[in-house]
Amino acid sequence: MQIISYLAVTMLVGLVSLPSYAHEFWMEPSDFQPQVGDVVTVDLVIGTHFDGFSSPYTPDEIAAFGLIDAAGTTPITGRFGDLPAGQFNAAQAGLLLLYHQTTPSYVTYTKPEKFISFAVEKGFADVAARYQKQAAENFRLVEKYRRFAKSLIMVGPASGKDQLLGLEMELVALTNPYQQPVSKEFTVAVYESGVPRPGAQVTVFIRHTPRDVEKKIIIADGRGQVHLPLLPGRHYLFDSVKLQPIIDTDPIKNAEWESLWAALTFAVPEG
Repeated sequence: MQIISYLAVTMLVGLVSLPSYAHEFWMEPSDFQPQVGDVVTVDLVIGTHFDGFSSPYTPDEIAAFGLIDAAGTTPITGRFGDLPAGQFNAAQAGLLLLYHQTTPSYVTYTKPEKFISFAVEKGFADVAARYQKQAAENFRLVEKYRRFAKSLIMVGPASGKDQLLGLEMELVALTNPYQQPVSKEFTVAVYESGVPRPGAQVTVFIRHTPRDVEKKIIIADGRGQVHLPLLPGRHYLFDSVKLQPIIDTDPIKNAEWESLWAALTFAVPEG
């Protein structure tokens, strides 16, 4: 396992430190450990450093939204503009898995340093280097992006495990984060279309209080896995991105790059 800081990444590739233009997307349930029968709401959050703003329920932007529990798969639906975006009843004891996939969206960069900052932060210094000498005048670059978010909720006793859904980008917890005692060797695997992704960069945000957030960058091993000890009473956000060149099928947008974002959230009990 290799852990490096964002500053170290920047120094290694010889690029100046720039503000973050990468906005994570994750799910934040109102209760990570409800009891059977409790109603739980789900915020779809966009932000940075594990702090952001809730996004409303917008059907056109949702490709999939649902939960998996002991009874099977249940879609989560709502009305346009609902905030929080989702709500469900915790009907079954055990580990409950929330999943959300967005439809494609686009962002247009008019300054090369913004795209450079994003590429460096998410582990693609080689991509960023292509634009280091790009003139700012008349610069235009379009990126297509999609999000694949998951969240683990424990209903009642700490039993069950996460599962691979086969999303185009996906993070899977190979250890149940709710087990007691708190895991000293917690493992998350990075997958692309069901295949492990060795060498992927995974950013981990560990939140103790709203103003107390630690950030780690971990490089996945040869099996596409990252390992770290968990801390009791913390909320965790794992984030991993793939950035790839594309030939866009939309002739108007004409995106040159596509980013696929995977996120995983859960909360470790106090112990």
